[in-house]
Amino acid sequence: MTGGGSSSLEPPAFVRLLNRFFRQCGLFVADNDKTVLIVTLLLTAFCSSKILFTPQEDDIKTGYTPDGARSLDEIEVFSDFFASTGDPIAVFLFATAKDNSSMGEYNAMKEVVEILDFVGENLTHKGESFYTMCTDFCQINEPVRQYYNGLAMKQQNLSDVGSRFQLTFPMMQVLGKELDLSPNFFGVRTNEDGEVEYVKIIMLQIRANIPKNWKKEDAAEYERMISQYFHFKYNSSHVTPLAMSLTYTGDEVVRTGLTIFPFIGVGFAIMTTFSVITIYYSSSRLDQWTIHKVSEAVLGCVCPLLATSSALGTLFWCGFRFGTILCVTPFLILAIGVDDAYLQIHACMRLTAEDSLMTKREKIARMLVEVGPSIAITSMTNLLAFLVGIYTPTPEISLFCAGNAVAIGFDFIYQITMYTAILSICENLEMRKNATKRKDSDLSFKNEQFTVMLDSYCDWVANAYTHLLVLFCFIVYIFVSIRGALNINIILSPDKLVIGDSPLLQVNFLRDQFVLPNYTTVNIFVNNPGNLTVQSNLDYMNSLMESFESYPECLGKKFSHYFVRDYESFRESSLEELEMMEDEQGESNRTSLEPFSKAAMSDFLAWPEFQHWNGFVKFDKNGMLSRFWATVSYHGEGLGDFQVRRKMLNRWRATADQFAPLNVSIFDDYAPFVDTLETILPATISTSVCTLLCMMVVCFLFMYNIFTVFVATLAITSICIGVFGFLSMWGIDLDPISMACTIMSIGFSVDFPAHITFHYFREGLHDPQSTPAKRVARSLAAIGFPLLQCGISTILFVLCLLFVPTYMGEVFVKTMILVVTLGLIHGLFIVPAFLCAFTAIHETCFSSAKVKNSQSFSSLAKLFSWRISPSTSDNKISA
Repeated sequence: MTGGGSSSLEPPAFVRLLNRFFRQCGLFVADNDKTVLIVTLLLTAFCSSKILFTPQEDDIKTGYTPDGARSLDEIEVFSDFFASTGDPIAVFLFATAKDNSSMGEYNAMKEVVEILDFVGENLTHKGESFYTMCTDFCQINEPVRQYYNGLAMKQQNLSDVGSRFQLTFPMMQVLGKELDLSPNFFGVRTNEDGEVEYVKIIMLQIRANIPKNWKKEDAAEYERMISQYFHFKYNSSHVTPLAMSLTYTGDEVVRTGLTIFPFIGVGFAIMTTFSVITIYYSSSRLDQWTIHKVSEAVLGCVCPLLATSSALGTLFWCGFRFGTILCVTPFLILAIGVDDAYLQIHACMRLTAEDSLMTKREKIARMLVEVGPSIAITSMTNLLAFLVGIYTPTPEISLFCAGNAVAIGFDFIYQITMYTAILSICENLEMRKNATKRKDSDLSFKNEQFTVMLDSYCDWVANAYTHLLVLFCFIVYIFVSIRGALNINIILSPDKLVIGDSPLLQVNFLRDQFVLPNYTTVNIFVNNPGNLTVQSNLDYMNSLMESFESYPECLGKKFSHYFVRDYESFRESSLEELEMMEDEQGESNRTSLEPFSKAAMSDFLAWPEFQHWNGFVKFDKNGMLSRFWATVSYHGEGLGDFQVRRKMLNRWRATADQFAPLNVSIFDDYAPFVDTLETILPATISTSVCTLLCMMVVCFLFMYNIFTVFVATLAITSICIGVFGFLSMWGIDLDPISMACTIMSIGFSVDFPAHITFHYFREGLHDPQSTPAKRVARSLAAIGFPLLQCGISTILFVLCLLFVPTYMGEVFVKTMILVVTLGLIHGLFIVPAFLCAFTAIHETCFSSAKVKNSQSFSSLAKLFSWRISPSTSDNKISA
């Protein structure tokens, strides 16, 4: 093959294979366009049908926790402890005053008690209410009721109220008995005598074991019912109750995803309008505008959405979960797919401009041969980026990457089949309508001013002084980006998963600002207590609790829940009573029992004051104590901060590890999120490095030269560092959502530099003697406008996500804006300048070798040895 008077090299075997494949594919689709279109539409209908029957579901408990994290084992211990009934029902009601007055006032407390009784009696599911199903935790809110009783007696001006009630905090006195208010009262201000003056929050806990005839779904529905009632139905003049539960958190995350979906339509309308306008402009310049171009523009946006629905439906058929994070997949695939459609449309128009008499069959085949490798390289790089991401340790990121990988695969198939068939049908209609017009028309570029501007720009890009300027700006850009990346914060909180108007945000604010700093509890599960009848074992167990209570932040022993202390007091009282009794038989029967057996503890666990301990102890089949649960409480101003909680969790775990023979496990609600912080940075770095290596391999397959691979890889790395660094400076934290977007940006960043490098070296093969400026001009004339179309349309499309106030949408929008902006700057400016510089340096250093051996790699222009279209003029570098 020759071109420009010079022999050309054979392309790599992989490229030759792709050329044959795309040509045969184009011929087949052109001959059977209607059949191909019908088959792909039927496939889409079948695959997509599963979406209608797949409920959206998020794994809030473990979905954002990396595989192998310690918190997963801790959750398993927690669930196993309650395995006989399933995870217990747990709903927290946060009551605050509407006028920001004290919740400790009579009217507010009266309403809180009414709320408690309403939940206990009136909110039922399958005939069960809280009061009928609770067994071990019925009295958990008793301090609130007794505090109200004291206020009620004061309201009535009873003379003996002082002897019955002392309304102090944190311990109040009721008939000489202390009740702990600290689990229920928060934001408390007291006077010098400890009496309550102001209360910000009253928290009620609705805790119960699941009834035997209930399933997990029933428990979730009961928790959901309580949340929906207080958020949407309850009316009050004094109190604002907010409910929080794991079920409600999951519902809010699902609602966030469902809120995003309708804006796909808004974005689609924006993108189709933009596509029609820009394609009208480009086709008019070539005198090829027809009404069928509207169909090509609109359906070019439809095909990626059909590919996405087919991909997601296929995943759901295979049993994958419909996670909320998959809601951004249509936005990503549409941004990628429409780029391919622009390339195909403009390739068809260029081929028509070259030869208006070319048959439709030949035109479709040549179009796929011309743009197929570009589509393939971007699809492969995006696909590999997400395939690597599947192996990240965080399940939600893995799900996100799996969905995107399958969607990209479908999109590639649909672009070379469904959309090519659409182009074939439209092209056939256009050729029939405009055959006479095209024979007599001059299809060269009409806008001479545009050509002059392009020539001037490319001469400037090829200038050595421009290269020095670009190098300086590039170094500064990399320095700023790396500095921003190093300062990124690693933070994850439930707030990032829900929409901006969610009541959960207010609940989390109250929890972080008032509850956790005043009352943070660690749950301690002892899975191998041993025989506590042996004093040494009991002492060892007590030392475990004392170790947790020795922290400076600990509230004290009386705020801990450790059944042994109450049980020993009960036994001492019982023994004193037995010693006074004359019934020797009863005494011998009692002392013959093991002290920590179920039989010996039956009276203790049945006593009303100690009945709640039933939920804290477990016995084996022999009736011996096998496991128990204890809690220790802490306070501190920083405990609402994520990083402080992280350090505290590690201290708890270290204390638990010191008592290995007891097989101690701790449980904290924040632990899954905290564990994510420990692994997300190394996981992000390792995933990014692996993805970049895969990008390098793909570039090497298409551009079989070390210099080309270096420029492409440098550009991809530069874009990724820039996206990561500027996201940090733009207020985005490193978390699973931003990590997923980082993986996405690596794949998407390939599109812009890959297109320009591929076309640059193809032009070099077509005319090995051409100057770097001429190669850049021809490359930009071929793909510059489609790249601008893709970039601008993508930004306009994703901006519609800003209508939904979600962190996930914010991260996605900012990532796409950065990757597109940086991608366009690299693709249209930095990469061409680097290519011209490397070409000039290479030709200067090895010019003698090029003269001696025309078959050597003396010029980067000899990367490929095939051409698509001959130049029509040599008068202008962009011709």
